Amino acid sequence: MNRTCLLLALCLSALLAAPASAERRLRACAHPAAQPMSWEQQGRMHGVCVEMARRAFAAAGWTLEVEAVGPWARCQALVERGDVDAMVCAFDNPKRREYALVVEPALARNEAALFVRRDSPLRFDTWTDLAGLRVGVGRGVSFGTEVDRQLAQQAQVDNALSEDLNLRKLLLGRLDAVVTAREAGVQMLRAMGCEQEVRMLPRGLGAEGLHLQISRRSPAAAAAPQIRDYLQQADYPAALQLLHRQQAELYRVQNPPPEAGRCAR
Repeated sequence: MNRTCLLLALCLSALLAAPASAERRLRACAHPAAQPMSWEQQGRMHGVCVEMARRAFAAAGWTLEVEAVGPWARCQALVERGDVDAMVCAFDNPKRREYALVVEPALARNEAALFVRRDSPLRFDTWTDLAGLRVGVGRGVSFGTEVDRQLAQQAQVDNALSEDLNLRKLLLGRLDAVVTAREAGVQMLRAMGCEQEVRMLPRGLGAEGLHLQISRRSPAAAAAPQIRDYLQQADYPAALQLLHRQQAELYRVQNPPPEAGRCAR
């Protein structure tokens, strides 16, 4: 073998031996029960924000793997430590800005709502209507700075590991109300067969943007300008609307209500 062939062989061997980690791959996590924006099903993450985050990072040259890591609070802790590069579909608040870069504009928007037992006399016209009430909120869940502040000031906030656990506590009379995303709550009630036992109050608590938030410890922070450009494309709203319909239908198919509409407590 002459010198030229030997060099070519060595170069080819080096390329074949290159580790898979050379690929531009990132890890992300999302809320496991915020359908249709994000949810976990049999160990896999689905949802509007999950898919849009993948597309946005792909436009910036990265492959994003959105993992099911358990409760939402755990996802945030992993991002804060830098063990996971990003979280998707997160409301903005000062605490999260300490450890994550909040990408503007938002991926999507979501409205928080109050859910009460069907026989509850509770009305929500002003924040003082919640004074002293036991209100369930998922652990680590934020609904934006103003809603978080009002809940902390007015209500006795009860944190549970998951939204469905909060709804079960509501059914047992251990809570006066539960706060969760409007659409996620409606979908969850249908999947649990509890639409006759729990109702949503008509007035929402306010709509906020759901953002991609990148750990300040991640090399992906440099991709924020490219991701922003992707989210600002003229055809993004139409693509988001189509994806929303598709993912909402996927959740309904994956999570049919129980037989005979029995409320699964």
